[in-house]
Amino acid sequence: MQSSESSVVKRAKLLIILNRFVIGGQAVDTIPLAWYLTKHFEILILYGEKEKDEIEPVFLLEQYPGLRLKKIKHLRRSINPIIDIFAFFSVLSAIISFKSDIVHTHGAKSGFIGRLAAWFAGVPVIVHTFHGHFFHSYFSKTVSIGIALVERMIGKITTSAVALSELQKIELAGKYKILPSSKISIIPLGFASEEHNDSISWRTSFRNKYGLTADDVAIGLVGRIVPVKNHPFFINVVEELTNQPTNNPAAFFIVGDGDLRNQVEKDFKQKNIPFSDRCITEENRVVFTSWLTKMNEVMSGLDIIVLTSLNEGTPLSIIEAHFFKKPVVSTNVGGVKDTMIDGTTGFLSESHDVTTFTTKLRLLIEDKPLRDKMGEEAYKFATAKFSKQKEIDTTRDFYFKLLKEKGYSL
Repeated sequence: MQSSESSVVKRAKLLIILNRFVIGGQAVDTIPLAWYLTKHFEILILYGEKEKDEIEPVFLLEQYPGLRLKKIKHLRRSINPIIDIFAFFSVLSAIISFKSDIVHTHGAKSGFIGRLAAWFAGVPVIVHTFHGHFFHSYFSKTVSIGIALVERMIGKITTSAVALSELQKIELAGKYKILPSSKISIIPLGFASEEHNDSISWRTSFRNKYGLTADDVAIGLVGRIVPVKNHPFFINVVEELTNQPTNNPAAFFIVGDGDLRNQVEKDFKQKNIPFSDRCITEENRVVFTSWLTKMNEVMSGLDIIVLTSLNEGTPLSIIEAHFFKKPVVSTNVGGVKDTMIDGTTGFLSESHDVTTFTTKLRLLIEDKPLRDKMGEEAYKFATAKFSKQKEIDTTRDFYFKLLKEKGYSL
């Protein structure tokens, strides 16, 4: 590894560390980004062991071939001091063997272990992206305070951090004082949009699979079934719309899986709301799809995307929905308002305000021209703000700047 002013690095070595290689925002954003950056950097991606209810997005490696990935089997979501020590030394070994010039971590667990290992290895540039934060709504207040303290300490050895929005940067630097503002750069997510020539066939495929009729308005909640996603809120919304049916028949989809799926199913049963994992029927208006890999079919087949989270960084599901011309109804938390325009591309509701959320969702269910208009505005907004090419260019220049500050000639 060279870092003196006389060093010349034609193709710097970039090592990326993900919590896990699973269906979700981290992989969907990072894999295409890494693939495009291989023109400028030699790249290795490390990732941890997935949970039992998660699925590896192999389809991404088919879309973006040739990337080098390596699993660190001891890098896991759960905290276990002995296993975490093994994970640390495995990551440290990989960093040294690769002779990394940049280590860029994503996610809390990999962020801590990866940055610490990079510091021990003497890596010149250590970067971390905050896709969200764990300072509220994920854990107890005591645990959240502890996480913030750890992040402040590890921030001292971090060369620079990436926030996905201006609001997130303000929270990190001002409210939680994780890093000084000067060490935080804003790089919005970019969506690798596909040509939408097949949107009609994708829509037909999804709706036929789940037994939807032409009149059914399909509403989808996309993401892991975990506490922060606040599925009980969604259940209350479904209950209100079931007790006072809409003019157009509404069908509800929970796309994803997670630790709380059994509890969510129990909650539906307690409210006497039928559900299935197969298809929509006249009696059953709720379907659990588990994880789906063909998100182009999902987004084409749905009519409205909802998000009920207690906390979010920059939700890729909203950005993706907008690229597929779908309006969104969401709780106004975290960086959500940076991914949509309230009243133009969808509606925002304050967290826990089930009545307002339901009212806005009902309006979209019953007004197709409004859905279509908002969908068109959503597409315009997303393509202007969340260009993948812009993310690629900004990230490349960001890396080059940090390397030059460390004496690299590029």
